[in-house]
Amino acid sequence: MARKKRGRPSARKRRSSENKKSARSVFRPRTRDRLLEVACKRFAEKGYRATRTQDICEDAEANIAAVNYHFGGKRGLYKAVWDHALEQSVRHEEASLKFSSSEDREWLYRYIHACVTSVFDNGMGGILRRLMVHEISEPSPDSKEILLSHVAPHSEELMLRLRRMLGENVTDYQIGCCVFAIHSLFSALAFNRDSTEVIFRNTLPRHEEVDQFVREICAFIMGGIRAIRAVPPASLPASAAVSPVPTGAHDPHAS
Repeated sequence: MARKKRGRPSARKRRSSENKKSARSVFRPRTRDRLLEVACKRFAEKGYRATRTQDICEDAEANIAAVNYHFGGKRGLYKAVWDHALEQSVRHEEASLKFSSSEDREWLYRYIHACVTSVFDNGMGGILRRLMVHEISEPSPDSKEILLSHVAPHSEELMLRLRRMLGENVTDYQIGCCVFAIHSLFSALAFNRDSTEVIFRNTLPRHEEVDQFVREICAFIMGGIRAIRAVPPASLPASAAVSPVPTGAHDPHAS
């Protein structure tokens, strides 16, 4: 019996196949976007060193060469994750942190509230906070560059507000200590998530519980600010240079 010859697919079948491919290309994220999305979750979960590029590519359904092509390697991908997480986080928070220069205490409350809330956030705010925790506990090869370029600029507004609240005799050293103390208070929650059960009696506190926690932390911080303001200039170390209070400064958004 003669075998039936295979002919070319009909025009209708060809159009159907092309339409399916077109639909997949429209609804399926680009390779770069898939890699970035998966990498955000992986690096936030395990940190830079414990995350394997192979695992990211497997979850993103991409090959290893795609990481080199789009990001120049694992380190470039990690920096892109920081860029993406910071951009999305700032965009989400900037509305709640935008206050006039005369409302420093209210701004500080909102700033701390945003930082504490980010610890429990499953979105980009939480990813950014967990990236910071890993970067502090187990620094990446580009840790210094990342902290200087991604974290330091977004602490400028906090430092500006603290200068005004602490008074004209405040020093750079005192400002640095205050920033470190403020960040340490809520970073402890991110370092040890079990501590949330001690404070909130559960791992996912309600909004009113977070509000109460932030009020207590703000009261503690304001007590420290009043104590520093009470220190007379004569009792400061001779080597401590007095920092001028900036005037007419712009109002960048902090994260």
